[in-house]
Amino acid sequence: MRYKLRTLLILLAILPPLLWIGWTKYSEWKAEQERQRAQRELVQQLDGLQIYYGNPPPRITPPATPPAPTPTDAAAAPDSPPEKAPAVPQRE
Repeated sequence: MRYKLRTLLILLAILPPLLWIGWTKYSEWKAEQERQRAQRELVQQLDGLQIYYGNPPPRITPPATPPAPTPTDAAAAPDSPPEKAPAVPQRE
């Protein structure tokens, strides 16, 4: 197959920017993968230290749901006026 010179020049004009963009994206992706790998290794090492020293890993518990308001709390809360701060005398 023979390509015309025009086709080769078009490829020469288009490919370098595409390769440059692809290479920078790949470099960023590779750095992110390395960072995540290092993080996973660090977490595994910390888990191993906690097991070795007898400290259990912290447990993540979901936040407790607030208790339902009682009728006295529900009645008192909306109707009570906000407390006012004592007046501070102004200096002249």
